[in-house]
Amino acid sequence: MQENVDLKQITKKVYMSYFQDGLWDILLGIYLIGWGISIWQDLVAVMGGMWVAIYFTVLAIKRMVVYPRSGYIKLNEARKQQMRMVILGAGLFLLGFAVLGIFAFNTRPAWLDDYFMFLLITMIAVVVGILGYWWRVTRWYIYAMIVFAGAVAQQWLKMPLELGFFIPGGVFSMYGIVLLIGFLRKYPKPNREEQDVIS
Repeated sequence: MQENVDLKQITKKVYMSYFQDGLWDILLGIYLIGWGISIWQDLVAVMGGMWVAIYFTVLAIKRMVVYPRSGYIKLNEARKQQMRMVILGAGLFLLGFAVLGIFAFNTRPAWLDDYFMFLLITMIAVVVGILGYWWRVTRWYIYAMIVFAGAVAQQWLKMPLELGFFIPGGVFSMYGIVLLIGFLRKYPKPNREEQDVIS
């Protein structure tokens, strides 16, 4: 029993360490800002490609900047594949939902017109909360609540739609940058000999 408890604690620490550098927070923030820009400039169709581009950019930065400092813990391959599918699937699903609502036939129900953006932003909040639960990252629950608060403010307080994306996106990006700066200070890049040991 003790071994099972220890394994769970170790697994939790591994997942939390995967988010300690703040890069995924920055990814989420930039993606939300991108949504705001796309709505503002009527460029919703580019959001699926943007998610994929940012996602792989973050992975590349992790390999170049993070792993030489903290080392690389190889997660279970199936778990990694599930993570990729969740992230990419969520991005594509949100894209499809947005495109469907914008370009659907005029026969769509009136309530969908009235609550479309509220439902879209709420879905984003749910996805963020699920990812926080799946990866045991508590602050992402707070992110989900902030995103949902933006949906409520946009729907019933008549806040400009773009701000429902810009404000949470800016908050998440800035906090991610703070985490990244703290990470880089805590883990300075090792010299070649130390790097070989970490690898």
